[in-house]
Amino acid sequence: MSDNLTEEQIETIRLELQAGRKLNAVKLHKQWTGSSLVAAKNYVESLPVGPQTVTWDKDLDGKQIDEILDAIQEGSKLKAIKLYKESTGVRLKESKVFIERLMHELGIEQRKGCAATILLFVIAGIATIPFLLHS
Repeated sequence: MSDNLTEEQIETIRLELQAGRKLNAVKLHKQWTGSSLVAAKNYVESLPVGPQTVTWDKDLDGKQIDEILDAIQEGSKLKAIKLYKESTGVRLKESKVFIERLMHELGIEQRKGCAATILLFVIAGIATIPFLLHS
C-alpha cells in the first residue's frame, strides 16, 4: 500500500493532509514514488489521517523530554527539533516530523515566520508612495 514510501514520507504526507494541504500531499507522493497523478490521489485519499498518538523514544529521560517540551512552549520549534535530534540520534527530517506531530497532538499552532508579515508591510508602504507624492 505504501508504494515504497518510508515511514517518514508517509508521516509527512499525513501531516500535509492534517494541515489541509491535500494537493501538496498528492504532489509529494507522486514525486517520491513516480506514480501517476491518479494513483497518488487514490493513495492520499485512502491514507488514515486521524490523530496519531506520539510515543516518546525510550532512550529519552525526563530531563530531555522537559527540555523539548519547554522549547515547544517557548515557541522555538527549531530548538525542539535540534534537542530531539541530539537526544535520539535520528535524522533531521525524522526529528522535524516527530516534533510537528507532537505539536499537532498538543494542539499547538505552528507559527509562520515573521518575514511574510514584514514583506506585507513593506509592500503596503511602497504602494502608498504614489499617493503621498500626489498629495
